Amino acid sequence: MILGPGLLHFSRINAQTFDLNPPDYYSFEPVFTRAYIVKNKIRTVKAAISYKRDNEPILDKGICKCWEYDENGLLKRYYVTSVRGFISHEVEHPAVYHKGRRIKPSWVSEEPTYLYDTIATTYLYNSNKQISLKRTRDGDYYNAIYYEYDPEGRIKKQSVFRETNASENRNIFRLGVQNMLSSEEFRYEKTSAFQVKRKHLNDEGKTYKESIMNYDSIGRLTEENTSYTVSWMRASTKLKYDKSGRLIQKSTSSNENGEENNHQEFKYVPDTQLLDVEQRYEGDVFVHELNYIYDRQTKMLTSHFTREEREKAIVIVRYTYEYY
Repeated sequence: MILGPGLLHFSRINAQTFDLNPPDYYSFEPVFTRAYIVKNKIRTVKAAISYKRDNEPILDKGICKCWEYDENGLLKRYYVTSVRGFISHEVEHPAVYHKGRRIKPSWVSEEPTYLYDTIATTYLYNSNKQISLKRTRDGDYYNAIYYEYDPEGRIKKQSVFRETNASENRNIFRLGVQNMLSSEEFRYEKTSAFQVKRKHLNDEGKTYKESIMNYDSIGRLTEENTSYTVSWMRASTKLKYDKSGRLIQKSTSSNENGEENNHQEFKYVPDTQLLDVEQRYEGDVFVHELNYIYDRQTKMLTSHFTREEREKAIVIVRYTYEYY
């Protein structure tokens, strides 16, 4: 049986830590699988992020990400902090003495106090544990996407709204003004035993884009090709799995912003489902390598390191957990 995109996501979840091909309603990385969250009874995952250029000390600006889950392993809230600026202030350093002799005079240095922005996204679900609403707070406004599904568990409608919060408490949302920005419907057609065509309809009910999705014999997506009906724009995604069912390569190409061809390669800890190394390429140019570190006993993710080849730097991410 061919599974639609919505149903496929929940059906394929296994013991892997990450979903390496997550649905579009997630816009961050990594995406933890529901099985990983449930198995370990995780309430929150927090990621502290620091940065180190070659031959320089580690720079920690206090940037972090956080995922909050309910007891069923469903993501309730995700937020990320980012630096929006800084204020410099003077710090006076006293003179340094050794055995009563001054070896360094006092000095004044300029040090930053960072100013932060936090972008938070809340997720709500329907009775089938499918995401029905994704709402992201951006300052005083909220960008909300509502999802509807067909009987096969596939998204049939996606509506985007700009909303305001009528509650005086910013942590409690009460719908105020709501303006629709766009609406998109999806129609599915099974064209063969292992192929599905998805039509994208705009808010006038006209098809403006089509996607052809190919699956293997056990329902895994292997290829998706998308084209626009009134232009030459197209995009393609190809997925390759090993004998153990692990995703080992993901290739994407598109001409929407000029000709782009990218791919990712995934390597695993031997005899496990644990992702070990992820390498990313733009064309034939190597740009990133991500290395994942796990606790030896619990096998839970403790950190990952991203080598940014162009910047000659490493992004260091350390994970901590809270449990039910």
